[in-house]
Amino acid sequence: MVRKRILASLLTVGMITVSALSGCGSSDDSGSSESKDGKTLVRFMVGGSAGELAQYQKAVDAFNEQSDNTQVKLIGVPGDNYNEKVLTQLKSKEAPDCFYSEEASYGELNNSDVLLDLTEYLDDSASLLKKSDVPENLLESYTFNDKITGVPVDCNPMVIYYNAELLKELKIKTPQEYYEEGKWNFEALQEVSEKLRDASKVGFVYENYWCPLYSMMFSSDEDIYSDDMKSSGFDSDRAKSGLEYLENNIKSKAFTFAGSLTSGESADTLFVSGQAGMLYAGRWFVADFTDLDFTYDVAPFPYYDDPSQQMPAMPATPMVINKNTKNPEAVWEFVSYYCGKDGQKIRMEGQGNAVPTVDGLSDIVLTGTPEHAQYFLDAVDPALVYPKAEATHPGLTDSIMEEAEKMLVGEQDSVQTLQNMNAVIDEALNEQ
Repeated sequence: MVRKRILASLLTVGMITVSALSGCGSSDDSGSSESKDGKTLVRFMVGGSAGELAQYQKAVDAFNEQSDNTQVKLIGVPGDNYNEKVLTQLKSKEAPDCFYSEEASYGELNNSDVLLDLTEYLDDSASLLKKSDVPENLLESYTFNDKITGVPVDCNPMVIYYNAELLKELKIKTPQEYYEEGKWNFEALQEVSEKLRDASKVGFVYENYWCPLYSMMFSSDEDIYSDDMKSSGFDSDRAKSGLEYLENNIKSKAFTFAGSLTSGESADTLFVSGQAGMLYAGRWFVADFTDLDFTYDVAPFPYYDDPSQQMPAMPATPMVINKNTKNPEAVWEFVSYYCGKDGQKIRMEGQGNAVPTVDGLSDIVLTGTPEHAQYFLDAVDPALVYPKAEATHPGLTDSIMEEAEKMLVGEQDSVQTLQNMNAVIDEALNEQ
């Protein structure tokens, strides 16, 4: 799942330093060469489960079949050591030509100047993938020092999943009903959660990572970090109110912290079993929820004060190209196909586990369940993407989440948590 890969990368990147990237090799060190049939060989590295790697291979096979000049070799990395593998390989003659860059290490790769500037390729009118195909919030997120160094393979805007049958059975108004009334706000989320709790069910399952935390603490009309990445909005009234809201609902057991669940339980297992009424996730659960014993639906993430301030979060892993690749045009031929309309369609055939970032593929999201899948598509443009300030300061996200977890388990209150968050943020942003 995308979320699990994000969490794994957050844990891993703190152990990796710029020194691991320094001297990543001259232009002679990259792994491109000729295949047996004389085509240019491109090495593509990506991490994932067996099922995910099989989907990636389908897109690689389709590209190889239609390309006259380029042959792509998929190098799959199972398990949780993907970042370490990439960074080690970048120093060797077997370095990948292109690869998925986990969000938390992407900034470090840019700091180390090992990624190819893709701007001229995206500006080429003959390219299969152009700037206009990339959502603006992602384009900005992938731009470092005026260089666009990544393109999205797809995205996963976050929504609220809810058990529609359970709410109907308990005579609880659904998020969709609140939404249609123009009242799907934080108060409504709390109200639904409390009624589920009072019916001896789990209300809203909260998982501790940047997506739900920042959606709770911030609104779309304010920046989490300043443009110069020297200050943050973690000392704002909105951040304080959002954290207090989360703390109060955890204490009242309207929200359940996933980290406190017993062994074998998780947000999705509670939801599938009919015990949990709501959870917050991207589209990765859609394929898993096709055979549920009940009807579920999705709703947008609620807003705090005003609908225009609603801010979903959106994981979106970039594809990047090794700056030292011998054959950048051949690599771009593959990347533009894989991240373009054809490649995204192949990888998301059926229910899929993500949301396309290029136009013309909305049917992938809208076919099948859930009924209001349009909310996935609606969330793409306004969504918060992984903060660049945290991407370029490895370990900062971990430190923030550690402080949040102390609050979630009752070790400290929201006031102390916010003070500690601001301390670790100030230290990271102002270090020389």
